Amino acid sequence: MMTEETARPAGSVDYEARNGRAYITLNNPSKKNAMTDAMWDELMLAYDRAEADDDVRVIVLTGSGNDFCTGHDMAEVGNQYGPTTLDAKGRPRRPSQRARLRYDKKYVARFERIFSCLTPTIALVRGYCLGGGLYLAEACDLVIASETAKMGHPEQKLGLSGAAYFDAWEMLTLGIRKARELLLMADVWNAQEAFAAGLINKLVPDEELSSKGEEWAERIVRLPRDGIAIGKSATLLAMNALGVNTQFAYGPVYHALASNMRWEEDEVNFFKQKRDKGVTAANKEREARYDVKDGEA
Repeated sequence: MMTEETARPAGSVDYEARNGRAYITLNNPSKKNAMTDAMWDELMLAYDRAEADDDVRVIVLTGSGNDFCTGHDMAEVGNQYGPTTLDAKGRPRRPSQRARLRYDKKYVARFERIFSCLTPTIALVRGYCLGGGLYLAEACDLVIASETAKMGHPEQKLGLSGAAYFDAWEMLTLGIRKARELLLMADVWNAQEAFAAGLINKLVPDEELSSKGEEWAERIVRLPRDGIAIGKSATLLAMNALGVNTQFAYGPVYHALASNMRWEEDEVNFFKQKRDKGVTAANKEREARYDVKDGEA
């Protein structure tokens, strides 16, 4: 397990295996467990480690502190396709579509890795579970959430407007109407709303989150190892028959296209504001743009 002395200031992913469980903890509490690229890579290594350990029959995925995960670290968003290059006249060149596709393919493969892991995952969610954090929860087999949970896709306000990596899963789980609402309205649902919609299996008081997670983990641990793997494989085949797994193929294409949008003069370009004013100011301007009150429409 990574100690405080070895953990990087930018965040870490901690791993511990005991009693048939692998505990994977997203550890960047000062940023509500926002994930850097380095943390995503650590998370993949943790899943490889858990799946290779024959004594691990269930993975328990949590976030440190008061939140599960707020998605990708906004300090890296907009820079992930590589450094800005210049043309022969010294003008900035936008990243190519091939560069976008390469990165997005790798990014989506991380969620597919969790989704297809033969060792089932229980996500224990408290506080914010947003954007890529919600994709993480959706990729898990089971979600137990605290009454403090807040779940949604506010990153859709960056301009994505429905280009979601898990839209097939969301349509199957929530129904088409609620899935479209989740993405187009980009609201953050409270725990009761998320539970009613189907994003959460079990809703518990915050102080009972860990104990309920242990109870469900123990019930899985007592199942036969082969049965667990066969059951997960059968689930993945059923998902494939329903067409859900295709989201991992078209997701990178849609995101690469969405990240290359043209912004009109009367629209708020988060990435330009982030470049000129910083992440905090850009976030405030973005939220103000979409904060529509009754009677304003």
